[in-house]
Order: sequence, then C-alpha cells, then structure tokens
Amino acid sequence: MTNRVVESITSQYEIVLGSSSPRRYEIMHDTMGFPEVTIMKPSFEEDLDKSHFLDPIEYVRETSYHKAVAIIEDLSKVSEFNAGAKLVICADTVVIDSSGTIYEKPQCKKKQLTNLMKFCYENKDPLIVVTAVTLVKWINKNDYSIKEPFHEETKVYCDPKTPIELLEDYVESEEGIQVAGGFKIQGPSGVIIKKIEGDYYNVVGLPLNRLFQELYQWTRVPQQSA
Repeated sequence: MTNRVVESITSQYEIVLGSSSPRRYEIMHDTMGFPEVTIMKPSFEEDLDKSHFLDPIEYVRETSYHKAVAIIEDLSKVSEFNAGAKLVICADTVVIDSSGTIYEKPQCKKKQLTNLMKFCYENKDPLIVVTAVTLVKWINKNDYSIKEPFHEETKVYCDPKTPIELLEDYVESEEGIQVAGGFKIQGPSGVIIKKIEGDYYNVVGLPLNRLFQELYQWTRVPQQSA
C-alpha cells in the first residue's frame, strides 16, 4: 500500500530511531512503513534519580527527553550523519504499578521472577505501561528543534491463574530480561496477560497511532492555495 504521509516525511528527512530496540525498529519499519530507518542508540546512561519525581510519568518523559538531547550531541560528533535533515524518534517505556513503583529492565533472573510473581499474584489493579516519546528535527549542531515529549498509557491486566511453572520457564528462557517489567506482550509471556486497555503497540515499545499523528502534524507541508 502506498502511504503518502510516509513518503512526504521521508522526502524531507532521514528517519533516525534513537533506540537499539528491535521491537521499536519493527514498528517504524514494518508496521508504519518507513522504508529506511537508521538506528542510533543514545549515549545517555538512563540514570535519572527516580526519587526526584513525584509523578512517575514525568520520570519517563524526562528520560525520553534526555535521550533526545544525547542524540543531538551524538549526531554532532559523527561525521557520516553531518549531511541532510533528520527526524529523530527517542522513546522510553516503563511499567508502573498502582503504588507508583516503576519497573524497568529487571537485568537478572531473580528480579524478573519476583516482578512477574508480583504482577500475577499480588497486584489487584492493572499495571500501567507508559511509553514517552520525544521527537527532534536535526539539520546540524547549530540548527535543530526538540518537540515537547508526549506519552501514552496502556492498562495491562495479568492473570492470577497463571501457573508458577510458566513464569519460571519464561524466566529461564531469558527472553524478557531486557524489556520493561520483564515481559513481552508479543512473545510467549503474552499468555499471562488477561486483557489490555489502550494501544497494544504502546506496550511493545511505541504508541503507534499517537506517534503517527504527531509525526504527521509536525512534518506536514502546508498546501499552497490555488
């Protein structure tokens, strides 16, 4: 299918995804239809102090913003990126429970299993998966603009009837250890999810509908009057 919106955007900008996530790349390339997406992982360490944020959503938004700032600095240092306008997409995804606790990548099996057991057996309220996105128009190190971060929230209900053996086997597979909360909605761990409310792709890593609308509005070329 021809997508004139995508064609209009790519005629103006090289698309740069400020993330090493294969899932975000698939959303941009396979689902949204951008034919060429350059991957550039931000140099930002993702080390903001969560205790400084009264609202966990502000933490996610600020993290995506700092990734975008880092990409601007990184682009200025890499010679092969010096030519041509670029549209950069930076994002951060976390899982938040009803108490406001933020869950990022568990990093180890013990932490991952603890998280999954809590989600299935202790939480009575849904988890909130939040993805924040910051967009950048970059011409060169002296000419760029950053759009105010936006975010989407999706409610995820985990099934309390999930067998513990399933959680243990999933943890041993190491599949979800490098994603927020320790599970992937699109993988085998999707069986622990009873239902969701909101954008499915937001849980995968990018809010599909909202991102498309934001890209369209920010890059549209005004029509010339007759």
